[in-house]
Amino acid sequence: MRVLVVDDSKINIKVAQKMLEHEDVEVDTALSGSECLEKIRNNNYDIIFMDIMMPEMDGVETFRRLKEIPEFKSGVVALTADAKTGAREKYLDLGFDGYIAKPINLEELRLILNKYK
Repeated sequence: MRVLVVDDSKINIKVAQKMLEHEDVEVDTALSGSECLEKIRNNNYDIIFMDIMMPEMDGVETFRRLKEIPEFKSGVVALTADAKTGAREKYLDLGFDGYIAKPINLEELRLILNKYK
């Protein structure tokens, strides 16, 4: 299973990488929405964990652009510090395939990974 973690914070990427490495998945990373779009052109991923709050192009805009790519088939999970009441529903209503609040809960992460295995 190949996973792409998109986050503008190198620390958040390291945390996600460490958690995912223990789940026996191949992890790739991107530090911006534009880098994510670039990586999608050359790679196939089963799941993309997308930070929402990023400068220049946020996660929602990046997600919208991914969905415009005809051959794009990866699951996209919102990965965000937005944990207010209704946040999960908001991102699912936008079309995201899942939602994980930061800090990442290992059990939630495993549930999402198991959906794609």
